[in-house]
Amino acid sequence: MKAQKYCFYLFLLSLLILPIYATDIGGKPSVRDKHGWKPIKNIKDPYVKGIADFALFESNKRFNFNLLFEGVLRGQTRSSNGTYFRLVVVAKNGAHTRNYRTVVFEQPWADLRKLVYLTAFNRH
Repeated sequence: MKAQKYCFYLFLLSLLILPIYATDIGGKPSVRDKHGWKPIKNIKDPYVKGIADFALFESNKRFNFNLLFEGVLRGQTRSSNGTYFRLVVVAKNGAHTRNYRTVVFEQPWADLRKLVYLTAFNRH
């Protein structure tokens, strides 16, 4: 009888802990990492493409590049007084196609979009 009572209390305790673990506070690292980045579910969304286009346009303007958008491989967002978009973008520079990591900050209510950085890296 004591064992059944103990199992029952353990079961009730697990029912209390599971919902807390399933929320953002204790959620899986793949859903929200320790810095608050969340994966973008639809990287083919035209809005995400617009963010990537903006990053390439700004880099072309600032550094006299000639990067042409090919696609977005993956992306994440984080909210902090606006939205940060962290994207991996495929772009063509002449005959060479490379991947680029970029972060763009946006505050739509202030009509602000700012390129934080864009850097190339090799594909594996």
